[in-house]
Amino acid sequence: MQELEELKITMDALVREGRFDEFFSLFDPTASLALQEKNYSLLIDLNLNRSKIYYNIGDIQSCIADLKKLTEWIDDYGTDGQRISYLNTYASVCGELGNQEKNLEYLNKAKSLAIAVNDIYSVCKIYNNLGVFYLVEKQPENAVEVLLEALRLSKQLDHEQEDELVVYIRLNLSKGYTDLGEFQKAEELFDFLFSHMEGKQMIKTSIYALQYKGFWFKAQKRYEEANDILLKAKDFASRNNDLILLEEINKLLVEVSTELGDKDRLIAIQKDYIDILLKIKEINLNQNIIQIEMTQNEKQYESISTKDPLTSCYNRRYFEKTIEKWLKDAETTAQLIGFFILDVDYFKQINDQYGHLVGDDVLKFISNLAKEFLSSYDSIFARYGGDEFVGMVKVSSRNELMDLIDHLYGKISNTIFETDEENIAIQISFGVSTNSNGMVTEYKEIFKLADDALYESKRNGRNRYTMNS
Repeated sequence: MQELEELKITMDALVREGRFDEFFSLFDPTASLALQEKNYSLLIDLNLNRSKIYYNIGDIQSCIADLKKLTEWIDDYGTDGQRISYLNTYASVCGELGNQEKNLEYLNKAKSLAIAVNDIYSVCKIYNNLGVFYLVEKQPENAVEVLLEALRLSKQLDHEQEDELVVYIRLNLSKGYTDLGEFQKAEELFDFLFSHMEGKQMIKTSIYALQYKGFWFKAQKRYEEANDILLKAKDFASRNNDLILLEEINKLLVEVSTELGDKDRLIAIQKDYIDILLKIKEINLNQNIIQIEMTQNEKQYESISTKDPLTSCYNRRYFEKTIEKWLKDAETTAQLIGFFILDVDYFKQINDQYGHLVGDDVLKFISNLAKEFLSSYDSIFARYGGDEFVGMVKVSSRNELMDLIDHLYGKISNTIFETDEENIAIQISFGVSTNSNGMVTEYKEIFKLADDALYESKRNGRNRYTMNS
């Protein structure tokens, strides 16, 4: 359970920081562990977060696949907040696919639930999506009205939540003001958007901002400028393989090229437009909203990994199972087994000062150093939990064990870990014990001997190792 809690903190932090590649790499092992622990709340959060990431980067098929997976758990195990988020995301996908009737149906369901539980953050998001609905339905007055109400309500949120939402609200307001012919108001919003998004991984939002600025130029009959910025939007959407946005942008480019009277350009754009429409027809996204198969084998979540998702060393479950076998075998063979506990000194201070993700990176750094060193021995190294690691190694003598621990300690202790802010000198404490050539046969006993030795290392000033005599 502690391992899951730590993974949840890490996954949430990765989403906040926009480190999506790392989120994706940790997703499967975290989901597998959550399913094994029957932690359906975490499973729902994981799939909701991934579906939103897929949506924002334009991968609608994968977004739908995750929403489909969520139907297994959301009704029975979801909280009100999770149900609201699910309904709102599903509505957005329906709108993206042009199914406006379903879009409005699910938005109203989400709005009713959010108002009932007084979830202001969700109400703001839903009003923003209602604004998009009204824009698509050519009702800019209604769009601006609900979007301004969303901005007003967002003032009640904490700064982080408000900062996240206002980008999307102002993006859609820029389109609403453009449709109303209030170009100055729209331009001020565009200035904010492009400045805010610079250097951030907001791919889909950036494409929309470029597309809407193209609308803005076109509405003022500034066709060359419209063409230039729409080509940028098209390039972004092409690189992101966002066929739905590509269709919208190419349709707009056709209109702009027609106004410019450029026949050669118009023919090229129309050819692209037809190719995109054929791809969309082939994929048949609207059918996929109900029928899509999971792109990954669902049985992947049923297998329990032997590795710790964060550090990629062995996990506690595998270690405990393996050491029990080693101790049982040694009872017959009299094999000497060394056991150690490695604890990162002052780890809480690292987390508090530099943040949880830096703390995670420190753990990965230490794990890699230890795994590299122990790879030449008959050994198992695992993350026990938090900032604590355990290891076992087959040795020929007590002296060999102490020499091994001394070199391992020297390899890691006082090593410099570099961060953007400053360098961190790693300090570690060890507690070491043995099975006394098969005399110690219980894992709890060998663990306690090492744990007592670790306590002595801590009591004597940390950053050292102690062997239990």
